Amino acid sequence: MSDLKHPPLIEAIFELRWGEVTPGELTYTQEEQSLFAGKVSASAASKGFTRSEILKQSEIPVSLPMTVSHRFRKAENEWPCYQVGLGIFTANQVADGYSWLSFKKAIGTGIKICNQAEPEQLNSVKDTLKITLRYQDAFSPGAKKTVKEYLNEHFNIEAGLPESFMENESLDDKEGSVNIQFNTNTNTPKGNIGIKIANAVIGGRPGLLLETVVTSRAKDAIDGALSEEALLSWVEKAHMLQKHSFRTLVLKSAYS
Repeated sequence: MSDLKHPPLIEAIFELRWGEVTPGELTYTQEEQSLFAGKVSASAASKGFTRSEILKQSEIPVSLPMTVSHRFRKAENEWPCYQVGLGIFTANQVADGYSWLSFKKAIGTGIKICNQAEPEQLNSVKDTLKITLRYQDAFSPGAKKTVKEYLNEHFNIEAGLPESFMENESLDDKEGSVNIQFNTNTNTPKGNIGIKIANAVIGGRPGLLLETVVTSRAKDAIDGALSEEALLSWVEKAHMLQKHSFRTLVLKSAYS
């Protein structure tokens, strides 16, 4: 992942998501619905992210909650980029040019963009705000190994059903697909971490995707105001937890 010599990173994502008062019930002010994305666009431009991309979802007459509608970059296809929509803001970075320090700095810039666009926005939605740090890492078992063999060799995880099950003549796929998911609550930061390993097509070839997601409710994990310093402190704690996850689950042979 972030501090490895040969990280198999696809994308790192910092996300702020708000507006869900109760499960399935979302509430936004009129200003959030009509003005916030435009204010973020102007704020991003003032930080040098002048290339604005309107995403397909924004062609729909009604803003879709928690769906990004605009993306901002310094230049075409350049990273990091920022995305905004009704009830969502993200900072995204791909493997090319990634380092933890540069990504953390990009997250800080993203928080500045939000606060400059609407100084009280994040604190006004603290009760519903969720903070997420997500890493997606790609692995390629190749043609010589089954997914089960690859996981047993390169991960501290055992996966797969017994051969006695897979050898049944009624089964068409003798290997099967993988979709392993694990979730547990966390103390530092207060929230939860989810680990998911699943089959994926990566670069046009079959592979495995390891997704690690740390999520907290802002009201539970951060005391006081949602300042840039407080949010970056949460980010650092989440990153340390993800480093621990990667180093204990993935053997060096998987990326060396």
